[in-house]
Amino acid sequence: MRTGLASACPRCGAPLTFGGAHSLAAVCSYCRSAVARRGVELELIGRVPDLVATDTRLALGVAGKVDGHPFHVIGHVQLGRPDADDAAVTDAAWDEWYVAFGDGTWGWLAEAQGRLHLTRPVDRAPAARFEDLAPGLRIDEPGLGILAVEEVGEARFLSAEGELPYSPRVGATYRFADLSAADGRFFTFDYGDYGDYGDHGDPGDHGEAQIFYGRRLGYDEAGIADRKPGPPAAGPEGEALACPNCGASLALRSAETVSLTCPSCRSLLDYRGERKRLKIVAELASREAPPVPLGSKGTLDGEAAEVLGWLRRSTIAEGVTYYWDEYLLHGQSGYRWLAEGDGQWHLLAPCDGGRVTVEDGACLLGSQRFKHFQSGTATYAQIQGEFYWRIRVGAEVATEDYVAPPHMLSREIDGREEAWSLGRWIAADEVWRAFGLPGEPPPSTSVGAAQPNPWALRVRSAWRVLAPAVLALAVLAAAVSASLAHQTALAVDVPLGVTGEGAVFVSEPFELPGWRQAVEIRARAACENSWVGLDVALINDDSGESDAVGIDLSYYHGYDEGEAWAEGSRKGSELIGKVKRGRYVLRVEPQVGRDGTGQVPESAHVEVVRGVFLWPPLLLALFAMLVYPVYAGFRSVGFERRRWESSDHPMGGSS
Repeated sequence: MRTGLASACPRCGAPLTFGGAHSLAAVCSYCRSAVARRGVELELIGRVPDLVATDTRLALGVAGKVDGHPFHVIGHVQLGRPDADDAAVTDAAWDEWYVAFGDGTWGWLAEAQGRLHLTRPVDRAPAARFEDLAPGLRIDEPGLGILAVEEVGEARFLSAEGELPYSPRVGATYRFADLSAADGRFFTFDYGDYGDYGDHGDPGDHGEAQIFYGRRLGYDEAGIADRKPGPPAAGPEGEALACPNCGASLALRSAETVSLTCPSCRSLLDYRGERKRLKIVAELASREAPPVPLGSKGTLDGEAAEVLGWLRRSTIAEGVTYYWDEYLLHGQSGYRWLAEGDGQWHLLAPCDGGRVTVEDGACLLGSQRFKHFQSGTATYAQIQGEFYWRIRVGAEVATEDYVAPPHMLSREIDGREEAWSLGRWIAADEVWRAFGLPGEPPPSTSVGAAQPNPWALRVRSAWRVLAPAVLALAVLAAAVSASLAHQTALAVDVPLGVTGEGAVFVSEPFELPGWRQAVEIRARAACENSWVGLDVALINDDSGESDAVGIDLSYYHGYDEGEAWAEGSRKGSELIGKVKRGRYVLRVEPQVGRDGTGQVPESAHVEVVRGVFLWPPLLLALFAMLVYPVYAGFRSVGFERRRWESSDHPMGGSS
């Protein structure tokens, strides 16, 4: 139980407690008065407006623990982003909770877009000037390292409750920048406020620049995972919402909604401002129903998700307009996106920009390298449902996609914010099962940017199996070949006639020992501008079975226009396989030929060599083993070619 200075509200007399060592102000829960602490004296500052409904999971008095350090929530601030077109209007609201740690230190727990950020103050100002920061910029902040600028903007003080570490000024506008580092650290550079509401042009001197550091974390990491967001309010002060154009009843699914569409008249509505009133922004012509209906609930990657909004976006490349769909999902961990184009689906979630390094047309996220896929300008073509930011038909944002299948990194950047998303390719069947959609998903007409290459997987699997088999086959073949001693079983000189035909030669019987084997018939003759043809038969002397081969020997040479030439070979050989052991004779029938200047040798030398290894069967077996991996490799290359056809870097192209 925390203790502190107990007093009473100077306006209504209700009890006030300053339980935080760094608390300088408190908001009375009864009369909503802001009270500053001046030593032991209390001073009225002014009245604070009522809080607006959000889907926060925190509340005053909530206790938690981060990295073993206990804390409790003692204050609450609601901030909003001033509208770029109308400074008097707040574009979006988020919650920041003032927490006190057990060691006497303090910090902020900020909730925005379903994410939780814990930061603590650093006793120094940022070296970087606010005017020099821009989304997407990487800066080298002394003592902090390389930081990625994710957002540069302004936050307006809307309301508060409980204790605060500063005196609240209703309507004050604060300049800030959010940054992140590669190791997961998160930073907010607070550049102070501009003064009272409406004094936007004069920075004033109401606060010093300060650095807050910390990290993003899940609710479970803060020890508050069991707290669920409360049901969103139907409207301000409990009023039911009705479309200002047609009067249709509207039920919000998220208390963070800023833009929404009327399902009856298709009006695009703003739901913002301090009074949270609906305002007609545009009339939407299309009534096309999204393939995944708004309000659909399901489970993706083990987390429950509800479809809040649907966007049809477009981009123009080489004069052709391409469309894709994006669904805004909301669940326990915040917001996610489900993107679909040409029947290919990708599920993405926010990613810290500081973790991403862009270099040489690629991105590094940790040790994983993502190749640049495409860049473009995305435009909102159709809008339905609810969104946590102000949205307009025709609004544009610069986009970049990087892939390392099955994962994808996407970057969107405008003048105020850089947002990275990390996701994966997801099968259409998985989407249909997750949301219980009827029928079958539409067939895909292309290869997804991050779709896994099934043929690459098969190639790797085939080589995992075949590589050891091929190696074993090669080792076995080498061992068998080395063990076979080439032995000459017969060597004879076969006489050659000089008239064109020689007499048939039959050798003396000779033995071929061993099991079935291959033998090689080798022949050589000193041909000189002539040829010798040998019809050789290996005859089993006992059974009369024979195997016949033909060996051609020739050698021609001369000069042609002063250039020497030669062709043919004086040596030749042929293999005979599956020769049984036994007693054999060799029958040779020679034929000879020559031109006018040629010379025919008197004899040809013929040998029968045993212990020969047959390579052709081995090569045939090796070829059979490689057929499938080679086929799968060609299919894999074709798959990748189809993938990159829709990118900025088509395979074989000039991009």
